[in-house]
Amino acid sequence: MKRSNELLPFTSDGCSMSPNGTPKEPEAFLQCCVRHDYHYWQGGTVEQKAGADEELRSCISNASDKKTGDLYWVGVRVGGGPEFKTPFRWGYGWRQHRGYDALSADEEEQVFTKTKDIDWDGIYRSLKK
Repeated sequence: MKRSNELLPFTSDGCSMSPNGTPKEPEAFLQCCVRHDYHYWQGGTVEQKAGADEELRSCISNASDKKTGDLYWVGVRVGGGPEFKTPFRWGYGWRQHRGYDALSADEEEQVFTKTKDIDWDGIYRSLKK
């Protein structure tokens, strides 16, 4: 069966164009950002993006402070939409642009299957300095 869209393997660049932590704890936000990338990789609805962005804000606020969490939240709200052709946009894991559409059954199956293949330790090793 030919798929209408193909999900590429998961990748993460950590906190994208922002620090992965603080000067004292340079990886303090790394887990938050990799989890956020996981949501962005698979994409979905505008409500799912809002939820992923709120989760990032909460995670970074807990790892640092509310001001920092809010700052990262503004960044992903403004620059993380699917309309941008960045490697970290919403739904970046799909070969073809898919916007804010809900995942189809085939797409959900691809997410499930590809998630099992993610080398989480390898991802974190590649992002740690």
